Amino acid sequence: MPTSIAIIGAGIAGLTLGQRLAPMASVTLFEKSRGLGGRMANRRRGEYAFDHGAQYFTARSEGFNKVVTEALAAGSLAIWPQAVPTLTSAGATTADARAGETRYVGAPGMTGLANHLCAGLDIRKEATVASINSEENRWRLSDADHGDLGLFDIVLSTAPAPQTARLMPPTFSGHDALAHTRMSGCFTLMIGLDDKPDLGFDAARIEDETLSFVAVDTTKPGRAGKPALVVHSRNDWAEVNLETDRADVTERMLAALAKCTGRDFREAPWIDLHRWRFANVEQTAGERFLFDPETGLGACGDWCIGNRVEAAFESASSLADTITPLLQKG
Repeated sequence: MPTSIAIIGAGIAGLTLGQRLAPMASVTLFEKSRGLGGRMANRRRGEYAFDHGAQYFTARSEGFNKVVTEALAAGSLAIWPQAVPTLTSAGATTADARAGETRYVGAPGMTGLANHLCAGLDIRKEATVASINSEENRWRLSDADHGDLGLFDIVLSTAPAPQTARLMPPTFSGHDALAHTRMSGCFTLMIGLDDKPDLGFDAARIEDETLSFVAVDTTKPGRAGKPALVVHSRNDWAEVNLETDRADVTERMLAALAKCTGRDFREAPWIDLHRWRFANVEQTAGERFLFDPETGLGACGDWCIGNRVEAAFESASSLADTITPLLQKG
């Protein structure tokens, strides 16, 4: 009987693990959301579509470049933007500090890479793993209603470090590394418009006490529908305001956007707000992945290495490299 593996989370790390391990084991992915990709997320509201998580990513390592090249050829990725200037709170702009670096987005939405990586995998969506309990030298997974999700030889979590820490049994040796990790939140403001805004850029970093980034999402390749703006808050500002009333957060972000761009979007046809509780990696785990070969418990994610999409891929790849010989031995 093949080794049974449960992977918690179907973001880039979870899907990378799934693709690497599925040829050698019986692999099941559990994803609490309806969609795939984690923070590489897309939201549709009527005639509007917003990439309300990561806005783009880069590829520097040989392994990730190979995946990106394949996804580009399949039409699951596109190149965007050509430049990312910096916008000051006074409305001035400075040139792209990393001009020449190729940036990628999913197509036709930011979930494009996840949809490319999920091919052939057994993924159970809207399935939240709430507990992991030892049973006859294996691991029994249950949901929040104590519903049985199955019995597995190996359990690997790719959830954010704080969620992984709450989920893993006390015997997991990675708890010290998980406690060392710090992540911060972010608010995403989504603005739907009737007409394309004339901001002078497709995307820009923002030097401001409240905001950090703004993008005209409908300038990305493959996007249809009415013009859509996505605005990210600063992570430190979000941390202070995570429990602040949503209407107040929205108003303060709109006011900051008006100051930076000279445009007041308060009367836009569509305005929505999303809170990411774990959006940014402030302090990594200090290890590329966490794994107990004796117990079969492990974890990985961008929080192990750094705050980039590629870090999730690299962490998962390193964990897969460690587990592969164990599966080959049987």
